[in-house]
Amino acid sequence: MASDQQPWHVLVFGASGAIGKTICDSASAKDWTVVGVARTPGEAEPAEQSRRVSYDPFQGADLPSVLGEATRPFDAVVWAQGANLTDSVYDVEVDAHLELYKANCLYVLISLRQLLDAGLLSPEGARLCVISSIWQERARQTKLSYTMTKAAVGGLVRSAAVDLARDGHLINAVLPGALDTPMTYANLSPTQLGVIEGATLFNRLSSADTVADLVTFLCSKQNNSLSGQSIAVDLGFSNVRLV
Repeated sequence: MASDQQPWHVLVFGASGAIGKTICDSASAKDWTVVGVARTPGEAEPAEQSRRVSYDPFQGADLPSVLGEATRPFDAVVWAQGANLTDSVYDVEVDAHLELYKANCLYVLISLRQLLDAGLLSPEGARLCVISSIWQERARQTKLSYTMTKAAVGGLVRSAAVDLARDGHLINAVLPGALDTPMTYANLSPTQLGVIEGATLFNRLSSADTVADLVTFLCSKQNNSLSGQSIAVDLGFSNVRLV
């Protein structure tokens, strides 16, 4: 855990994406030191991140080597990386399905194992958070592989919460619904957006800032009891049926 002399130290995977970037901004606003991780070195380093490294576990990268010997243990780690895919039982392609599992679930498992093996999680107990999706626990049309891999993330978080407790580590998942981000507007038609916005009486999309605020709470010293939870940020969309 961070001392009075050292700011809270957080590692953010997927730091170049809309959610990851917003989480980095929120952490930086709290004067935390942020190490952002991207899969490729060509992406520009935002000012809000103290440092940017490139890491791809499926290209044989060793995370401790990428981070460097001088890296001190992390007080918090966030996984905001991931991929999406449109398919169904009628047209699923096995290779594409496996690639999505690797991106959404196995990436978390491999990098977490490397952090544990290298002693790079705070010995006083780290706070870990995985960005998943409301479709982890729900289903929609033509999202077979995405729903299955996000459901696997839920299993990972629940199981890891049990095992990591012996070392004092907490792990949770945050499940965003459709967010007010450029990616949402690029991937959904105006009709689909209207359906989602109108599914609750809020008549709007959830905010990426709210996701980031929840993540930074779960990853802060203030969280000393929440673990193994999957918390939706969707304005109640998952539970509402307007009649």
